[in-house]
Amino acid sequence: MLILRRIPRWATTGGALVAVLLCAGLLQLANANPAASQTLTLTAWQASEDPGLDPNHELWSRTQFVQAPLTAQAGSYAAGGGSIPVVWARALHYNNTLYVRLEWEDSTQDGSALKVEQFADAAAVEFPAKSATSVPSVCMGQADMGVNIWQWRADSLGNPNELYANSVVDTYPSTDDLFYTARAAGNPYANPKQGPVQNLVAVAFGTLSPAATQDVQGQGAYSNGRWSVVFSRPFTGASEDLAAFTAGTSTDIAFAVWNGSEGDRNGRKSVSSFLTLNVSGAAIPEPEGSDWLVLALAAGALLVIGGGGIGLGLYGLREGKRSA
Repeated sequence: MLILRRIPRWATTGGALVAVLLCAGLLQLANANPAASQTLTLTAWQASEDPGLDPNHELWSRTQFVQAPLTAQAGSYAAGGGSIPVVWARALHYNNTLYVRLEWEDSTQDGSALKVEQFADAAAVEFPAKSATSVPSVCMGQADMGVNIWQWRADSLGNPNELYANSVVDTYPSTDDLFYTARAAGNPYANPKQGPVQNLVAVAFGTLSPAATQDVQGQGAYSNGRWSVVFSRPFTGASEDLAAFTAGTSTDIAFAVWNGSEGDRNGRKSVSSFLTLNVSGAAIPEPEGSDWLVLALAAGALLVIGGGGIGLGLYGLREGKRSA
């Protein structure tokens, strides 16, 4: 006769508690956080060479990233968006120039907006203005605490003469700026000479406008269902309404992504809260192989503890069989 003996509750609950505590300790030792923190920190490491604007530069693969969650904007009309749930952010600095790289998944490449019902993919980073005395509202700042926004748009990559190759002008077939109305009026998005990134400032909703200096550069690339965009600007801003950076100090940074195929534009977008941007004076840390070792030890500990529970069960079966 086979008699099953119940394993004492302390053996199962105690083993589970030991497993949880052991894994938590090992993850802490490995500095591996399995959950998103409420106060994320993005570190801009000092690069040994200029990464340039290439999103695929090998330096980025050696740089630690922060996974920042995004949500639909809910602070003003028109609220909405939220189709992009997360963005991966990395940062470097070289020769007193800050570089920020954003990457996100997007199954559609919306690189032009030639019709009124079309909208382009876009991304932006936001910083407190140099003049801000405290952290401003992430939604366009406020009157005494402005923000500096760098926005990249995919439809700024092309030249209008190429995008509108079949256009016909009745009386002035010229490529001079004078004959492009928006460009002549100073619309920054209508001038390909300024590049795909606009340097913007705001002190509340409805106040967004181009900065006096357009010294922010950027470049985007789309591959395998992902956008990668690099922003770049010298540390020192030309005026008090722009952001300023110094090695060894921290500031705040937020992200926004527009998904053109979902109708995102203006206030309809996916946004993050403010993160901490730490402009480190240290070089990029060398890759550490210990994390894998610690995680492997954690998995082994689980197997040992789980195996112990199994062993207790088999022991009960064997004892029961012998007592039959």
